[in-house]
Amino acid sequence: MDVKLNQIISNVSLNLGFRYKVVSDYYPYKSVKNTARVKKGILFVRVSDKLQEAPHDIKEALAYILLSKIKGIRVAPRYKRAYNDYIHNIILNESFVDAKGIHEPNGSYFNLDEIFFSINSRFFANEIYKPSLRWSKKRAYRIFGKYDRSKNEIVVSSLLDDKKTPKFVVEYIMYHEMLHIKFGFTYKKGRRKIHTGQFKREEEKFPLYKESIDFLKKISGRERKFLF
Repeated sequence: MDVKLNQIISNVSLNLGFRYKVVSDYYPYKSVKNTARVKKGILFVRVSDKLQEAPHDIKEALAYILLSKIKGIRVAPRYKRAYNDYIHNIILNESFVDAKGIHEPNGSYFNLDEIFFSINSRFFANEIYKPSLRWSKKRAYRIFGKYDRSKNEIVVSSLLDDKKTPKFVVEYIMYHEMLHIKFGFTYKKGRRKIHTGQFKREEEKFPLYKESIDFLKKISGRERKFLF
């Protein structure tokens, strides 16, 4: 049993009117999964070990989410929002393992600086401030691009830095990530929404949108859903 985690969950449990003894710990689930159940008057909570280093407020938000479900009450949107934002970054970062000191935009076949300036001029009237640009350390097959707002950084999967990749595909990825800079994100019913209707309409204006999507589907495997 993790003492600090147990204290957080116990405090939330009392705030919600529970009087159960709490037994909680981290568990090595394959994905970011968390469970809570009551058995013989004891509240058992298992939290993904991926959240072990999460800030106190994220663990507290998770406790409110799990225990509110048990109690059958509505979860406050602020808890969903905080937790979902944190998990969103965990999922993305798993596919883009940070390579300390490596922020090189110039790949073997494509230069991300050149592509950024070209896209900025053609589609954004040079109004997007240049973020840090780099190729990912890992050749990610499922996530081809990522804009990290906290670092102001665009990372593109090094899988695409290949002579077989059409240039317009890398340009499309850059265009997509720059749209994230332009539009940011919104919240709906406590959930973070980044691909809004407005975003998608703007995205489809890319001249070779369909061809880019088809190429990405082909290299990722048609049975897979790829993310940005």
